[in-house]
Amino acid sequence: MARDFDGFFKDTYTATVRTLEYDGNCREDAQDAAQEAYVRAYARWWRVGHYNEPAAWVRRVAVNVIRDDHRRLIVREKAMPIIAVDPVIPEPELPSDFAEVIEILPQRQRCAVDLYYRAGFSTEEAAARMGISPGAFRFHLSRARRALTPRMAERIGLTEVAQ
Repeated sequence: MARDFDGFFKDTYTATVRTLEYDGNCREDAQDAAQEAYVRAYARWWRVGHYNEPAAWVRRVAVNVIRDDHRRLIVREKAMPIIAVDPVIPEPELPSDFAEVIEILPQRQRCAVDLYYRAGFSTEEAAARMGISPGAFRFHLSRARRALTPRMAERIGLTEVAQ
């Protein structure tokens, strides 16, 4: 029998946040992840509400949300030196010749790089702005990275990567 979602939320939210905090996450990240997990649970409550332990499902989703956010940050940190000419420049401010650097790219790839690195949009947000699917956006961004890697490596003096 399905449980009442409101009652489930009230009974388990605090414990879910505490569990995420015990795993070493800051309170704000734990709350954000828990909220996202409960939103997903609510959207699927017709199914999740019948589980023996829906709280375990919510905790697993929250942990996955935190891991995904962490992976996204790592990927972004690794990619920024490849795109940015001077990695010492703060993230929002890209080099003044950024437009010149990406000028060699086709329009969609240039737009993808601009939205993702310069404007700071997520893959989904940038794809929506371009009017394409997130998969197509990732394709254009990947092609742009591949085209820019040798040029950027050459500019910062990494000759083995440039070849």
